[in-house]
Amino acid sequence: MKYYSAIIFLFISSFFSVLLLLYFANITKNIEKENFVLLSKIEKLEEQININEIEFSYYKSYEYLIKMHKIYFEIPEKNNFSNIVSFHDFKKQNLENLHTVGIK
Repeated sequence: MKYYSAIIFLFISSFFSVLLLLYFANITKNIEKENFVLLSKIEKLEEQININEIEFSYYKSYEYLIKMHKIYFEIPEKNNFSNIVSFHDFKKQNLENLHTVGIK
């Protein structure tokens, strides 16, 4: 009879501990959801603060923002085709020593 009471006690205590574990897991899951919502709100607020800082600096020093824009946002054009000169441009200038290359 001693063993039966010990086994029943251990079985009931393990069942109780499993129920207690499930209860705390449910609570932590709800807390984790709330934390995720709070983190997303914090990110939105940080983004808004950054935008407000940019607007404030724009209000204070426009020249500084122009310099920063030139540094970070102007990308030099590597394939600039506007410098190509055509034969018609040379005709307009009436050059005397103009040599053309033809394709045979």
